[in-house]
Amino acid sequence: MNPIRVVLDTNVYISAALNPDSLLYRLVEDSTSQNLAEYYTSPEIIAELQDKLENKFHFDRKTVVRWINRLEQSVNVIRPQKKLAIVKADPDDNKILECAAECQADLIISADKHLVSMKIYENTKIIQPSSLKYIFPQLKKPRE
Repeated sequence: MNPIRVVLDTNVYISAALNPDSLLYRLVEDSTSQNLAEYYTSPEIIAELQDKLENKFHFDRKTVVRWINRLEQSVNVIRPQKKLAIVKADPDDNKILECAAECQADLIISADKHLVSMKIYENTKIIQPSSLKYIFPQLKKPRE
């Protein structure tokens, strides 16, 4: 079975950065190591992540750079060629759709109401992070 192609929203990366012991963090880590999923991101998503971690959550730059370097080693960084204007209420969300369209993602994982309410974009399903455990039920439960 081929791994599914997944794009994580910035809010999912932030959640993992804030809590590396979270279920989401471990499911992503385990699904990658077991070749169940391939994760994709873009320079725009990474730039937003860096900005939010430094300016909203007050992570020091050295920690953010180290975290992003680690992230870039475990995901595929792609450069979407097509700009989209699908989400009018929050245009920042379009970068997630652009990334998904470029890599032909099977799945977007997001906690953003504008994206989650869409449920699907082209052939890409959009789910909340809490649903990830149902996508990969074969993964072991994280340590408590």
